[in-house]
Amino acid sequence: MKKLALAFAIFGAIFVFGTSENVNAQTMTWRGTVDDVVEVTIRGRRADTETVSGRQYRDGRARFQGRGGRGSRDNGRARVSKNEGRGKVRVVQQPSRRNNYTTIIRIDDSKGGADRYNFTVEWDD
Repeated sequence: MKKLALAFAIFGAIFVFGTSENVNAQTMTWRGTVDDVVEVTIRGRRADTETVSGRQYRDGRARFQGRGGRGSRDNGRARVSKNEGRGKVRVVQQPSRRNNYTTIIRIDDSKGGADRYNFTVEWDD
């Protein structure tokens, strides 16, 4: 019985302390096909995909998680993590009052042909 109580206490501590740090985090995951250069412009809970160069694919999809509205993007700094894709994915514009809290992510796929990309953007509070 003591072991069971200890296990519940440890699980509870991990749950409470493990999630409290990111409770206000806002994230967006994007998936799509990129042939050369694509920019994803994020404002609010909307992400617009623009092909800068190369073949245009219309399969870019964004999924938001975390606080609603503009949330963390108002005050936070954006970080991007590439989950899939052979080229570079980077933040080229951080959200600020001057740009109406718009984040821009640039995907550079300089190899020949298209590749599938999957990345996650997280805004800190």
